[in-house]
Amino acid sequence: MTRAAARRTYPSRSARCTRLLRLALACAVLCSAGSSAARSPSQVQTIAVGRSAAWASCEGIEPDNSSRAREPFPRAAEVRFRARVAGGIGQAPASDDLGNLLIAHGEPRLSKLDPRGHSLWSARLPSEASCSPTLLSSGAILIVTRDADALLFQPSGKLHSKRVLPLTDSQRRTFAIPTTSGGALIASGTDLLELDANGGLVRQARARGNVTALAESDAGLVAIGENGSVEVARATGDFELVGSLGGTVPEGGALQAGRVLAVVDAHKLVSFDLRTGEALILATDPALALSGPPALFDSQGSALVADGGLVSVRAPNGAETLRVSVAAASLAFDATARGLRAALVITDGAGGVAATRSGSDALLLNPDGTTRRIDNSACLDPFRPTPIQGGLVFSCRSGQLFAVSDKTP
Repeated sequence: MTRAAARRTYPSRSARCTRLLRLALACAVLCSAGSSAARSPSQVQTIAVGRSAAWASCEGIEPDNSSRAREPFPRAAEVRFRARVAGGIGQAPASDDLGNLLIAHGEPRLSKLDPRGHSLWSARLPSEASCSPTLLSSGAILIVTRDADALLFQPSGKLHSKRVLPLTDSQRRTFAIPTTSGGALIASGTDLLELDANGGLVRQARARGNVTALAESDAGLVAIGENGSVEVARATGDFELVGSLGGTVPEGGALQAGRVLAVVDAHKLVSFDLRTGEALILATDPALALSGPPALFDSQGSALVADGGLVSVRAPNGAETLRVSVAAASLAFDATARGLRAALVITDGAGGVAATRSGSDALLLNPDGTTRRIDNSACLDPFRPTPIQGGLVFSCRSGQLFAVSDKTP
């Protein structure tokens, strides 16, 4: 999959910004980081806008929450390195344009690791991170903490700004995505906050239900609620309700080609048209519990998790085309595994799937249906796989890291 193909769901303006790498805009800036009170006409700042160049800029990999990597996964994968980071891992890692990993630890600390897993720097946080590191267009790193602090770090690890967010309950799960304006959108419960490239608050809104996913498309900024609500905000103005997915959506949804794809009420795959506000049930499976969010392919198909541990590949019309167990055959139907958290999947757009689940070795599913398991990669509490340049990293709450890439000739 080419990078151009992976970006086709973004507006043409954003795509042009991305191809030009970064559009520099000169403007008056804050005299002190994080403050919007005083401005000096003698000072200017370069603000990067457009799509982040990171391999995984947020928890949903990309701002469309598609769980889709830009480039194909290794088809003949071998382990590049194994490592364990001190302090454990508290959130799904992010990865920048160079393949460096950004790790929010289980303790109040943020670290940057090189593509071999070696530490480049580490910074203490005021409190534990409440969401995955988010990489803005400029390369800056946004961290939101359980004390409602929004911390913006430079790629070097230097703290650029700190802002206390007006959150109703900072202990709720938090989501964040980078925006093409150069800033970020944050959700916590029903609170919706938009920050600019300097960490300043530019918009505050209240969703109609607890937000379970954020996304950005040419339609604007999209918030998906646990109650099935779909709300959209344009460049300015409040979030407006555009329709409902027709049920509960605890894992949110993904955005592609102007539609939201989501698992609803644990048994339905639903497509929601952002333009018309119409929801269409693509598939219903009363016998299996489905979980999301869907991981998307370029073909408009998707990959879901069924019964907690099965990768279910779906055609654009919702029909299942392939089902593979994340666990090895001897463990696939182990009754004790049914109480585990559902598997986590990401795609490479071209048809490949990377999946991980507690107690099972990580799985790579190729577009032709063949599989490759990463031996001795099982852990008790894995995160979603993280794309890096030339491969993938599988991470665990314990601090274990497993990086894979294609076999060298």
